Amino acid sequence: MRAGHTDAVTRLIPTMVGPILAEATATGVSRVVRAGHGPDGEPARRPAGGGSGGRAGSGVDAGAGVGPGADGAAGRHLDRLADQLDAYFAGALREFDVPVDWAAAGVDEGFSREVYREIRSVPYGDTASYGQISIDAGRPRNARRVGRLCSLVPVPFLIPVHRITRADGGLGACPEFRRGLLAHEQRNLHSPEPVAIDPM
Repeated sequence: MRAGHTDAVTRLIPTMVGPILAEATATGVSRVVRAGHGPDGEPARRPAGGGSGGRAGSGVDAGAGVGPGADGAAGRHLDRLADQLDAYFAGALREFDVPVDWAAAGVDEGFSREVYREIRSVPYGDTASYGQISIDAGRPRNARRVGRLCSLVPVPFLIPVHRITRADGGLGACPEFRRGLLAHEQRNLHSPEPVAIDPM
């Protein structure tokens, strides 16, 4: 799906919802995945034979670029991402502004990128349907493809696909986790003080 990037740095970030594996280049963040989960958010299956080399489904090498403040611009993007994830899960942040390296993430200039731009515009705690995003992205008959792109999102949180629903209100892949994120946001919308996310 994407070409290798020799300047990419990966880091395992501890969070309130478990470790998150992130990858960045000097341009921006290119991959975010919950450790032990595949790109669709579902728990990854262990490879046959029970080998422990790397994390199944993560698509990145957890052994590189581990120290905060290291690795130049890519490391600074990961430092910023870690800080913003902490603030988001604590209820103190509503919008991520870490740059995304779309090319390294494998997102082309066409419909895919427009869909992700539209998803990023959905307000904190709100929802939009696949169909509405398809319309806003200029292709009103491509709701099914929007759903597919939501399941393959390379940088969740930065692209808040948990706010995007099917026509019946369902939340697609990994619905319990996405429901928890949405509940966290809606709770904070109605709270005078930041409220941390419930354990998931």
